[in-house]
Amino acid sequence: MKALVLLALIALPSAAAADEVVSTTPYAALYQVLTPARVIGAYDRLVAIERIESKSGVRPADIRVVIRAKSGAIPVPIAADGRVNFPTTDALRDENPPVETNQPKGSLALTVVVALGGVNRPSVPWSDIEAGLAQVKRFYADNVPKGAAAPSVRGIEVHFMPGGAATITIEGRSERLLMADAAGRIIVTSEMVHEKENPMLAFSRAAEFIMPYTDDMK
Repeated sequence: MKALVLLALIALPSAAAADEVVSTTPYAALYQVLTPARVIGAYDRLVAIERIESKSGVRPADIRVVIRAKSGAIPVPIAADGRVNFPTTDALRDENPPVETNQPKGSLALTVVVALGGVNRPSVPWSDIEAGLAQVKRFYADNVPKGAAAPSVRGIEVHFMPGGAATITIEGRSERLLMADAAGRIIVTSEMVHEKENPMLAFSRAAEFIMPYTDDMK
């Protein structure tokens, strides 16, 4: 469960017609990966972000995913940024239908990121961030696989849509300016913030999402 990101490769066995690709994955394999999305309601400061991504650069708009349930086909809409809201029900888990995609074998990944909710505002007190990170630690304690050690939460990793400048200012008696890297990412560690008095984070523009930064992401 590295970096609070779980993933499954979609499109394992292949059954393609001569002029099109049709690959399938058992629903149960994806249901297991979507565990955070199913249990996230127990944590009021956390949200689960599900996303389907192509490892070969195919646009989300060109990806089709359909659950072939006995009751009928269930299309899975994919947003322009790859976000999905994958149906997760006990009935589908028990039936375990094939999940079909129009992409080649092993070319797609379904990821679930556990992110902080309610903090994507122009100005946020660090105390609100800390409250969310406390729930992240509880989430790890409740859901880390047996025998695995939960990573230490060291701060936050803020993701902006790439393609434009983005900054975060740590305010509190003095200021510290952080700039996004080429991928649109800014890391704010607890050590940076605790240097300030009553620290606040000021965002130059809205972030795409804010996730924990952990010691396995160094």
